[in-house]
Amino acid sequence: MNKHSGSKSFPDPLAPQEEKAKKAYGLQYAKAIESQWGRKSNADSIFSKRLSVFERNRKYANGTQDTNIYKKLLNNLSPNGADGSLMNIDYTPVPILPKFVRIVVNKILSRNPYPNLEAIDPLSSSEKNREKTKLEIRTAMKKQLMELQQETGAQFSFNVEELPDNEAEAEIFLNNNIKSDAEIAAQIAIDMTLSWSNFNDNTFRRAVQDLASIGLAVIKRTNDPSYGITTKYIDPKDFVHSHSEDPGFTDLTYGGHVKSMPIQELRRLAGEELIEDDFKEIAKKTSSSSSFGSKYDSSRGSTIYDYDENIVDVLEFEFLSTDVLIFEEKENQYGNSNFFNEGYSYKEKSGGVFQRTPHRLDVVNVYKGFHVIGTDKIFGYGRETNVPKNIYDISKATLSYSVVATNLLDMMPKSMVDSCVGFADMLQLTHLKIQQAIAKAKPDGLIIDIEGLENVQLGKGGEMQPLELHDIYEQTGVFYYRSKNPEGGFQNPPIREIGNSIRNINELINLYNHYIRLIRDTTGINEVVDASSPKGEALVGVREQAIAASNNATYDITNAAMILYKKVCSDAIKCIQILPSDSVIAEVYRNAIGKTNMGVLTSFGSLPMYNFGVQVQKDMEDKDKAFLEQNIQIALGQKEIDLEDSMAIRSLRDIDQAERLLVVRRQKRKQEQQQMLAQQQQQQAQLQQQTQMQAAQIKQQEVQMAAQIDAQKLQLKAQLEAQLAQMQHEFDKEIETIRATATLGFKEDDKEFKQKLEVMKEDRKDQRVSKQAVEQSKLVSQRKGERKELDENPASYLQTLLNSNTK
Repeated sequence: MNKHSGSKSFPDPLAPQEEKAKKAYGLQYAKAIESQWGRKSNADSIFSKRLSVFERNRKYANGTQDTNIYKKLLNNLSPNGADGSLMNIDYTPVPILPKFVRIVVNKILSRNPYPNLEAIDPLSSSEKNREKTKLEIRTAMKKQLMELQQETGAQFSFNVEELPDNEAEAEIFLNNNIKSDAEIAAQIAIDMTLSWSNFNDNTFRRAVQDLASIGLAVIKRTNDPSYGITTKYIDPKDFVHSHSEDPGFTDLTYGGHVKSMPIQELRRLAGEELIEDDFKEIAKKTSSSSSFGSKYDSSRGSTIYDYDENIVDVLEFEFLSTDVLIFEEKENQYGNSNFFNEGYSYKEKSGGVFQRTPHRLDVVNVYKGFHVIGTDKIFGYGRETNVPKNIYDISKATLSYSVVATNLLDMMPKSMVDSCVGFADMLQLTHLKIQQAIAKAKPDGLIIDIEGLENVQLGKGGEMQPLELHDIYEQTGVFYYRSKNPEGGFQNPPIREIGNSIRNINELINLYNHYIRLIRDTTGINEVVDASSPKGEALVGVREQAIAASNNATYDITNAAMILYKKVCSDAIKCIQILPSDSVIAEVYRNAIGKTNMGVLTSFGSLPMYNFGVQVQKDMEDKDKAFLEQNIQIALGQKEIDLEDSMAIRSLRDIDQAERLLVVRRQKRKQEQQQMLAQQQQQQAQLQQQTQMQAAQIKQQEVQMAAQIDAQKLQLKAQLEAQLAQMQHEFDKEIETIRATATLGFKEDDKEFKQKLEVMKEDRKDQRVSKQAVEQSKLVSQRKGERKELDENPASYLQTLLNSNTK
């Protein structure tokens, strides 16, 4: 790695911090990086070699590779190249590799990765354990809590109805919904940070494209308190770094990237650190011209120099360096020891009353700056502030570059496209040879035996010449010949067609398919994944195996992309935690996520900062979504879940948790249905029992009512008979009076009349008493059922009485 360093060497890493803070130290470091990597113009430099490989792979990945190599090969392979067959060939590359690159990139991005932050420090863990315990207790007491709420109207700080119904559902709820205040605040903050930087839609997409095309992806983080926390895409061809054989680049000591810019842009970037003479010197060293002019622009109110448009290469670099931080231990008058931060420069103090003991702490700091390549100019150099660190090891620091590679050997990454370049060339060459074979193909021809057409006579015209017979054949399709030769023997037809097919076309097509198979074998993307030749009769298990095999083959790219995503998120959340409370960007976050949430993240004055672990999760695949939706529809059709259950299941992003929730909700629904069925059966039994009791009561009431009606009938009948007897008596009395008057016939004196009347009364009285006795005896007998009903006709009774009196 150091063969291009020449006489340039890195400065002393053990130099004191005062020396490292000087521009001379930074310039020496920048020149050592420049010497190690070389320049773009140097073909033997590491920078130039990597640049050429990356540009070649990108052209193949886009299907825009140089076609001159194919033209040279065809001219050398075709001895008849001057026949013009190569003039009409379309040399446009066959876009096979771009297809495979898009498949890999879109497959990774279609899963929609997102960060899931979890606090892993002891404080957060204990807090989450308390919340989990509370939820488990509430879940176990949900029934009692609901009864208490219904009976007393008690109000709780949580919604009782939203609690899980059992331990299995509570476990799913714990894995998804239990988050501490710090985790919620951090999740909101990191989502907003990535959204502000348009990370998912732009930066991450370009990084995944680089992993598939060139095998290396670089993202730079900035955390300026005035401009915010941003993620910036860095082109890997411009990236330089210290020696590393780790694809995750966890052991980098320096990193940087080269930017080409006009001197006019350099003026803005350098500010007042470079003067006009410095720019003129830069222009002279980076341009072949030695004299430059200038003119005053009245519209701008400034001087414009001819060299402002000159392009220069600027190296933005940063490196890690270990500095010694001194803490002084000092005793006070009470015998206690206190520690005081003395910074990076410390001089022992003598003559003190109390004992002073210095303690060293090795702290890794980040230094950064800008260097104009090819000159001695450096600006913006110094120790980096607001460096994100792990709160449990504040002595460590990391660079602002998040770098990952799929494979790394001798500082050169190996990509999927790089492995297929040779096969793509052969495939393109085969495609061109197919075109050449088509161009050189001959039309259908004829074999004409002239001797067989001689001496053919047609009518008066005499003998026909062979060419005349050929014209007749071409115009009419009929040709004439003699079947016997002059010797008398039979001969074959003199005209036979030649069917000229394209030469070697089948062999070239087989060769073309062969190279496609080699590309599939190299990339691991088979026919099932790219859907180039789907077969309806293929079994589902076979297709699943093919998809799994392709996923395994492209796992290095998928894994590298997820590692890069995790690095960026981990770096960003640490930057949020160290934002100065009085900075502009801190106020922006407070307005965005709330003062309380921002206070939880940054309040490490009284509490230790939260240490967050980042897990990159992805949405479920399309086949998992289809399988889950099929199960949901089946469960809905069988009424095993409700619509609300299906919405809750679909809202989960993890297929395992969604399936577990589906099982739990189905079991819950079955239990509810069983309980409802048992309640219905119990209600039906109670209803039947109540119906039987009501029927018995109704029957008993009917019997009682019938007895009452019979008694009332007897009582009414007796009353009617008594009334009838009284009425009959009165009626008989009047009749007897009238009869007595009619019987006397004349009027006697009052005395005689009265005597006779008294006699008659006495006689009638005896009859009445006798009659009453008889009637009473009849009534008694009637009630006992010993005789029939009384004759209720007074006339008949009166007639009977008169007949008896007459006798």
